[in-house]
Amino acid sequence: MFFSVDEATRRRAKSPHELAMVNLLMVNLLMLVALLAGSFMQAGSPLADYKHLGVLIPLGTSCAIIAYSFVKAGRTAGHGPWFVAAHWRLATGRYKILLIAYGVGIVLIGLGWLLSRGQSDPRMQDLMFIALQRVAIAPLLIALMALIMLESGSLSQAGRGEVPDGLVDRFPPPADLAPAETQHRAEQDAG
Repeated sequence: MFFSVDEATRRRAKSPHELAMVNLLMVNLLMLVALLAGSFMQAGSPLADYKHLGVLIPLGTSCAIIAYSFVKAGRTAGHGPWFVAAHWRLATGRYKILLIAYGVGIVLIGLGWLLSRGQSDPRMQDLMFIALQRVAIAPLLIALMALIMLESGSLSQAGRGEVPDGLVDRFPPPADLAPAETQHRAEQDAG
């Protein structure tokens, strides 16, 4: 649904989606590359000692960005323009999908670690853990690709003054902010 909002409000509504795109493209892709690269490293590699940091630092950064977004969405919902608050709410709703993907990945990696501990052969331990570590990348990558597409669409919507209809139904606008189609029809009826 389109709303008549000024350009400054539209720019502010783009902020949560721009932040999400930075998080998804720079931080999360880096984490997936580090996770995948870590699964290919040999035990004696000079970088093998740092493979956990290559995953944990981007994961921590992403979680910090997500936490900031939820705090900002809460503040904006109480004190900011409805249009901007709606877009912060939209971005944080998408972060819930990313958090679920993190959970699935962590469960798969944890399962690989547990199953590897049950093997008596050290080579089978490594194989079991590495196999499930690589499988854990799939749900994260799929979620990441879907969220990048959704966020790029939302970035465009914010720039056009649009809020998805489902979000408008769950988070109705204030009475003084009528949809652009309604305002246009009211002006035609009056004129």
